[in-house]
Amino acid sequence: MTQIQQPQPYYGPPQQYAPFPGSQPPAPPRRRTGLVVGSVAGAVVVLGGLGAGAFFLFGGSTLDDADAEGQISAQVQEQTGIAPDGVDCPSGVDLAEGTTTTCTVTLQGQTYDYTLTQLDDEGNVEFSSDAVYVQLADVEELLAGAFADESLEVDASCDAGERTVLIAADGLSIPCTVVNVEDSTDDADVTALIDAAGTVTFE
Repeated sequence: MTQIQQPQPYYGPPQQYAPFPGSQPPAPPRRRTGLVVGSVAGAVVVLGGLGAGAFFLFGGSTLDDADAEGQISAQVQEQTGIAPDGVDCPSGVDLAEGTTTTCTVTLQGQTYDYTLTQLDDEGNVEFSSDAVYVQLADVEELLAGAFADESLEVDASCDAGERTVLIAADGLSIPCTVVNVEDSTDDADVTALIDAAGTVTFE
């Protein structure tokens, strides 16, 4: 007996539909991997401020260097949150209005100067420093912010050894790493460059 095969319907080639006027095809989903390191700049500085204090003498005709060291140490700790390793002011400085003296501060292994200016011949002095303090945590926050994106979250860390506060200086560089939170294999090495003014850039 001959079987009758039902014919298979033929629909022809697939039809092409034109998009509605003004419509755009959906954008492909954004990848959350593949960090692209760009150059960013920003100031994350805490300026070493100008302070004034009266160094009271216990007789004699020279500045009380121990008192000077104590007041400078207190100001550094107030500004940085860290007590300096040491402060060294010269002893035996004669009282004389307008005389300047240089003291050396050591902070987390970094040294810089404070200048004492005698306001009179009775031991009242003004002390100041040109040092610019940069908090390492601020550098890391700035670096993470450079990648801030609604579809990308990163962790940023910088290696300054034992230092958590940096004394800004031209040519100061700190190695950093940026890691994609969603993919730890997706990372980038970045160098933080800090100039004497405390401006931080990355490359």
